[in-house]
Amino acid sequence: MLTLSDIHKSFGDVRILNGVNLRLEKGYVYTLKGGNGSGKTTLINIVSGFLAPTKGVVEFKGKKVVKFAPYRINRLGIGRTFQDLRLATQMTVYENILLALEKRMVANPDKEQRKRTDEILEKVSLAEKRNELAGEISYGQQKLLTIGCCIANNADLLLIDEPVAGIDKDNLVKIRNLVLQLKQEGKTILQIEHNPDYINATSDQVLNMKNGVVC
Repeated sequence: MLTLSDIHKSFGDVRILNGVNLRLEKGYVYTLKGGNGSGKTTLINIVSGFLAPTKGVVEFKGKKVVKFAPYRINRLGIGRTFQDLRLATQMTVYENILLALEKRMVANPDKEQRKRTDEILEKVSLAEKRNELAGEISYGQQKLLTIGCCIANNADLLLIDEPVAGIDKDNLVKIRNLVLQLKQEGKTILQIEHNPDYINATSDQVLNMKNGVVC
């Protein structure tokens, strides 16, 4: 599904990635581990189009996507979350999902749009929070909402940055179960995470990053 070939990234004289080679297969959960500065988030930024590599090739479903804008990569089927969440905090939980679903705000959603939004809210355990502002739900619920937005985008590959860092146990369990459910549905997930119990419960393969390469 995704192939990274000899990916390098430098910022001036500072090398962050030093020749990453990686192949992700459909329907598996991959976890990136590594210390601060090892290049994990930089790698995800390159896959999702927020950074261009200094050198190397990114292929998604056989198409070279290097230098594609993030919105083009998203429409090809790659969704991502961010450590800073990037939700529309003054919109409701329901409106955030609907916005991701339609890629624009819909004042009067039709029956099919309402049905699909409701289904996603149920899947991410936020149906009861549908009318609350996204900025007023808990941090763990906000992380569930960001994954819900990826689902609404109909992403085949989900890039999830630290899904359970800093959240309560109840929402950690919900995210763990959601990731396993998405895997069963054939989604591919590349996640950055440090929680060992969560990693053991969800990962098909753990990828260690050190000095800008995958070990």
